[in-house]
Order: sequence, then structure tokens, then C-alpha cells
Amino acid sequence: MTLLSKTFCKKHLLQGAASLDQKYDIEIFDSINGVEEAWSVISSAHDIFYSAEFLRCVETYPASGIKPYYAIVKDSDNPVGIIYFQSKSVKLRENLRYQKADQNSTMSLLAYPIKQAVVNAINFETIVCGNLLLTGKYGFYFKDTVPRDDQFNIVRKAIDKLIDYLNTLNIKPGLVLVKDFFSQDIPVKAEHQADYTKFTVQPKMILNLDPNWKNFDDYLEDMKSKYRVRARKAMQKATNIKKVVFQEEDIATHRKVIHALYKNVSDQADFNAFVLHEQYFENLKAALGDKMTFTTYWLDDKMVAFFTSIKNYDVLDAHFLGYDPVYLQENQLYLNMLYDLVREGIDKKVAQIDMSRTAVEIKSTVGAIPYEMFLYLKHTNTMLNKTVDFVLGLVKPEEQYVIRSPFRDE
Repeated sequence: MTLLSKTFCKKHLLQGAASLDQKYDIEIFDSINGVEEAWSVISSAHDIFYSAEFLRCVETYPASGIKPYYAIVKDSDNPVGIIYFQSKSVKLRENLRYQKADQNSTMSLLAYPIKQAVVNAINFETIVCGNLLLTGKYGFYFKDTVPRDDQFNIVRKAIDKLIDYLNTLNIKPGLVLVKDFFSQDIPVKAEHQADYTKFTVQPKMILNLDPNWKNFDDYLEDMKSKYRVRARKAMQKATNIKKVVFQEEDIATHRKVIHALYKNVSDQADFNAFVLHEQYFENLKAALGDKMTFTTYWLDDKMVAFFTSIKNYDVLDAHFLGYDPVYLQENQLYLNMLYDLVREGIDKKVAQIDMSRTAVEIKSTVGAIPYEMFLYLKHTNTMLNKTVDFVLGLVKPEEQYVIRSPFRDE
């Protein structure tokens, strides 16, 4: 267990409202090892992405430039909450795939050089409360005894403490991002979020499985005719594809090919904050065992795609995927991966399939529903913080999509 400095070895009362000062202490650590026992008191039997096994893999085989930190919140020496941070240097010109100006729009042409200048100028050390590898509220979790608005305020105090520590290392965080909240999770008291700008990006796509779907055919039968026909045509196009489920040693053997397929997809993202460690998948499989499934697609003895899924209690989470774009359209690879994910979810009798963000429209064609999520962003410089909303308006990627309704009862 490593506390962040000798100073941080002491228990520090929160600075803020008197009631919080008297009640909660925060301790911040730079490794899950050693703090695992206290962490597990809060995270056990809640969510696999808060588990020490998952977070240790992310820490030991980190995505490019990501460094995690862990906070334990205590009430009278009893753990009542956990907070997960990642620090990351964000260079927007490297992370953002910026679209060129619309040649038919005078406003777009005039705005383009301004947007380019903003993108080139944004280069900040960033603190993230949450996990950049996931979509969802994976920044903090508290026992029910801690009121919701106290939770957000405690997180703010923990962020201040982490910034103070990083400053001692001559690391000067510029941006703070707190992600991701469903509408029912956002703090109620406006003063607790006053210096943060709330914004949204693409929604989280979730397929709620009907308990009456005992197999994949039941799922297809509930579809409107044109979506059922589309599904069968897509599967017909993939009849020459062979599917192989990999174990840890298989993933390690094909590590280079897997990483290249993953990069084909990640490099096309509108905003890509990181690149996964090349050994991430094999070690994640070792950490999670049967809870993780690694499905590969083969054509003529060549791996052309893969997707990963994680059984997270009663939810099947879609994790990372990869494919060779040469074979994408002809074999309907992406759509077939979505159908295979649905098939897996039905077979494993989960209640939901979490398909994460991106590709919103095609995910809606297989039945996923969009759920809006909110993020909070601030700059640590008070003057620059006043420009956050304006800058977000300039650089935030926008995607046009139509939400489809594939089922008959919709």
C-alpha cells in the first residue's frame, strides 16, 4: 500500500462544510495493492469494473499515459466510499479526429481556422474521476449512508487533494473531468457543481432482454419483418466466417494481430484518449477468467475480427473489439458481432446488454436503447474555466444518427 506522500500518511479532514469536516476523512493511494481490503469492503458484489482484479489489470498493463489513483473515504475509521481517478496528458490535436470544414458552408469555412487553433492549443494534464476505458459511472461509489450530494462534494475535495499531491511532483493538472452520470445520478445541489460545466456526448446504448427470449430465434421472432430479414441476410453473408473463442494463451499467441485489429477501430474514433497496452487482453482474461469471453472471427485461416464481452453480474458488457476493414462490409462483420453479443446475452440469461457508446444507429437496429449520460468538466485556472463551455462547443464531436425501433411492440 502506498500513500501519496509522507504528508498524506496522516488522516486529513475535508475542508468545506462543517458537517463534512467532522464526518469524513479521505486517504489517497497510488496502487490497488495493499488498499484492496478496504476497497473491497465497498466494491464487493457491486460491479466487476470496481473489482480489485479488473483495476489491477488496468494498473499493471496501462493504456497509453494513464496513471490510476485510489481514494478511500472513511467515517469514523470505517470505509464508506471509494473514488477512482486516472491522470492523463491530453493533447487534443493527437486525440481528436477533426473533420474538415464544409466547403459549401461559409460559416464552417470561417470557423475552421479558429477551431484548428483551439485544438492545437489544448495540451493539459488531466485528472479524470472515472475510467476512460469504460462508459459509465466508474468514478466513485458510496454506501447508502452517504447522501448523494455529499458524495459529489466529497469527490470535489478528493480532487483538490490529488491536485495538491501532483503539484509536489511538478505535475500541474489543468483539466478535471468527472464522468459519466445517468440523469438520476447527477447531484441535486447546484452549488456543488457550480464551477463545473455539464455536457453530454454520445448516449450509452443498452439492450434490455425480454425474459421470454429463451433463445436467439425468440429474439428474431419479436422483430418487425424488415429487421428480421436484415438480420438473416447479415448472418448469411458471414456463413464462411469461423468463430473461435480464445483462452489466455491463445490471446497471447496472437497478440500482435489482435492489437492491429483493435487499432484499426480505435484510430477511426472521433476522440480517442488512449491506446490499450498490447498485453491488456490476455491479462484481463487471466484476471477475470470465465467472466470474460474473447470471440475471434476467421476467414481462410486469417483472423479478421474479434470482440470481447464481460459478464458483469446480470449485465453483459461489450468491451473492446477490432476488425480488418477489408472484410467489414462484404461479411457484415460489425452487425454480426452485435447479433453474436445478443445471442451470448440470451444464453447467459442476463437482464441487459451494455453496448457502450459509438455506432448509435446500428446498435439501435438490434434493439439497443439510448440512455443520455452527463459529464462534468472544469479548468483549474479560474479565468480559463470561464471558457470551457465555449471550447466544448467548438471541439466536441457531433454525430448525426436516427434511432431505430426494430421490435413489433414498439
